[in-house]
Amino acid sequence: MSRKTTGKKHNVWTDPSPYGTYEGEKGNADSWKQAFEYATYSREKALGILISSDKTPREILGVGLTATKDEIKKMHRKLALINHPDKGGNHDEFEKIHAAYSILIS
Repeated sequence: MSRKTTGKKHNVWTDPSPYGTYEGEKGNADSWKQAFEYATYSREKALGILISSDKTPREILGVGLTATKDEIKKMHRKLALINHPDKGGNHDEFEKIHAAYSILIS
């Protein structure tokens, strides 16, 4: 099925967005960040995923006992990018990484 085009380019500054609009206040960075808040698993779901693993959440993420939340977040993002199923990674490993992150951040 082909799409008809009018030959006119979409002007991002004046034309309404074809993808919807941002409903928060203009210029309010906090509401913008909340719109894209990173979701974590509930504690029960995370523990259910990790129960089959022989590693602790810190071992899964490769962080030490003194790791800060920022260090945990950096390692989670790094491992999630490597193991993401859309990038050819293992889905089960990706879930374990995200579950370990959810446990350590909460």
